[in-house]
Amino acid sequence: MLLRIDRRQARIGMFVDHVEGAWIDVPIWFRSHRIDDDAAVARIRDSRISAVVIDLDKGVGPTQGPVAPLAPPKVAAASKAPDPEMAKAKETLRRTHSAMRQIFAAIRDGATIDPGQARAVVDEVAVAMRHRPRALLGITRLKSKDEYSFLHSVAVCALMTHFGRFLHLDEDMVQQLGLAGLLHDIGKVTLPSEILGKPGSLSEEEIEIVRTHPVEGFRILQSQDVSDMVRDVCLHHHERIDGRGYPDGLEGDQLSQAVRISAICDVYDAVTSIRPYKEAWSAKTAYRRMWEWDGHFDRVLLGQFFVSIGVTGETSRRPDP
Repeated sequence: MLLRIDRRQARIGMFVDHVEGAWIDVPIWFRSHRIDDDAAVARIRDSRISAVVIDLDKGVGPTQGPVAPLAPPKVAAASKAPDPEMAKAKETLRRTHSAMRQIFAAIRDGATIDPGQARAVVDEVAVAMRHRPRALLGITRLKSKDEYSFLHSVAVCALMTHFGRFLHLDEDMVQQLGLAGLLHDIGKVTLPSEILGKPGSLSEEEIEIVRTHPVEGFRILQSQDVSDMVRDVCLHHHERIDGRGYPDGLEGDQLSQAVRISAICDVYDAVTSIRPYKEAWSAKTAYRRMWEWDGHFDRVLLGQFFVSIGVTGETSRRPDP
């Protein structure tokens, strides 16, 4: 018999059949298994999954708290991440991470971006998001200081292509969205490394320096073989619907659809990333808190974005067909 329990009720001797939660929050390490030691218990309790479903015919039950019988879910197999999928996602990330280092290094050295290389990265990330989104984004969530800029760019690229397809945009637009996500922070190559790698809060002076990166990125892309949309996203991804963003204080209809999409994907990846100095938000926490930031995002697109990653709420709406 299957029982659904809270993750905090996990204990040694249980057999986990599957876990529940938004696909982006289900751990990439998960597969059906018996809980054999304290480390496995801690890993489940410390995760962001919403519930654990155990098989009482194969292991022990909880020692406290109410439980309810559960019929085997029809989508149980889809909630598991087979090891081959994770291996493929890691290989995708290895190649794209290496390519991003080359692209950033070329810009830093005053060279031009190889458009073929950049588009190849977008295509590979887009394919990975189509076939193994949870594994790919699960891996990118853990970003060290040295690789944050590269993996953040890959993750935003992945989210923008995924969301573009969800919105039924044409493939050329989706490809351009991915390229914009890949290059949106290219201006950070001009920032001092001690500011980019600072583990704590930035001073007001340092914040002002960081805020130059959209303009610097736009300047860099002016001499690159990219579309106006890519430059627009680079320059304006920190703008807000209410006009309180930067660098130009644009508002409402002055912000293109691509910029509105990039603002959501950029912030979402930042707040859900695991960093040494801050707690990562779960997808559900990100949904709730980002919705509370009145005036920051396009509300319709924000709701649609969270529907696209499997997190729904009363304010979420699917796009019109």
